[in-house]
Amino acid sequence: MAEKVNDIEDLRQRKKSVGVVELQGPDGEARVVNLEELTDADAELAAKFGYQPVFKRRFGYLSTFSFAVSISGLFSTVATTFSYPLRAGGASSAVWSWFTSGIGCMCIACSVAELVSAYPTCGGLYYTVSQLAPKKWVPSISWITGWLNLLGQIAGHASSEYGASQLLLAAVSMGSDFTYLPTSGTIIGVMAALTVLTGLVNSLSTYWMEKMTKTYVVFHIAVLISCSIALLAKCENRHDAKHVFTDVDATSGWTPVGFSWLFGFLSVSWTMTNYDATAHITEEISEPELKAPWAMSLAMLLTYVGGFLFNIVLSFVMGDKTSILESRMEQPVAQIFYNVLGKKGGIFYTVCAFLIIKFVTFTGMQSLGRTLFAFSRDGLVPFSNIWVQINPVTQTPIYAVWVCVF
Repeated sequence: MAEKVNDIEDLRQRKKSVGVVELQGPDGEARVVNLEELTDADAELAAKFGYQPVFKRRFGYLSTFSFAVSISGLFSTVATTFSYPLRAGGASSAVWSWFTSGIGCMCIACSVAELVSAYPTCGGLYYTVSQLAPKKWVPSISWITGWLNLLGQIAGHASSEYGASQLLLAAVSMGSDFTYLPTSGTIIGVMAALTVLTGLVNSLSTYWMEKMTKTYVVFHIAVLISCSIALLAKCENRHDAKHVFTDVDATSGWTPVGFSWLFGFLSVSWTMTNYDATAHITEEISEPELKAPWAMSLAMLLTYVGGFLFNIVLSFVMGDKTSILESRMEQPVAQIFYNVLGKKGGIFYTVCAFLIIKFVTFTGMQSLGRTLFAFSRDGLVPFSNIWVQINPVTQTPIYAVWVCVF
């Protein structure tokens, strides 16, 4: 902390002594920036990292924390991936895979948070690698890191939109008393429409994105706690603790059973991922070197503990494993909601899961758009001059957002 205070003081002295610096803007044109007219965070971005500030720093502690929590989408992502550990090894895989793999995920998240504190730019790990790797390896390692990050975010976002479509149609199926069952084509069509909706939301300014994001964490925690209580209170035939913590029932087809059991890691790995998403909006956060790592660490801790407990709750109340895995909705957790809470309760919490995963897609697209902007700013992707353009009304890279949508 003392070193950080000294860095801030050094920056303020530099602002007074240097006065102006010449920077290359996102469009490639040279611009002169007066450091004294910038906030400390923007001045550091200009003086230390050589980037011209273009975003409004609207995100504070609560909205940054809410953004970091929303990336995991705990309630809904567990709902859409609970089937994997169940098939892999039964209830014990769902519980202990989360406990075990989550520890490793927490270690990675805390390490990434420390790096973001030192290099708070929307380039994220790709830029960090360029500063820390041996010089002769910088081009190749940065290129690999950057493209893996970008493509991974695109794939992760697509899977979240697919999950959102599944949850929405599961709620529709419940409402029709299962006379309507979604087809693969319908799921893909609804997924495409939801992706366009995500693009429209991300066409808003940072001001509105911050206001919307700030409310998310309260809603998410309220849904998670109320659902857990309702399930435990309403379930009449709960499994005993021995079944929840020791039952091993592998039906995945993989052998040996111990190897199959490990596939339960897929659920936690998909939920506790994209740790550096918060890094990609650091140029929209005030005091990002403090707030971003704080938010990332606490958000992942909340996800780890909350996810472990929620998996235990689901394992207690799930009833017959085979019947929920063979649900006509193809959503085992939505089927659990329906079986335990009835039609109205099932629809309510399935819709809540849909809304939560849509928040995941909103913030995920914001992170993805800023990632493409950062790569384009350094000329690392085709047609970079287009994706770096900042809309004069919203002050956001709308072209970068919409190319990611399509």
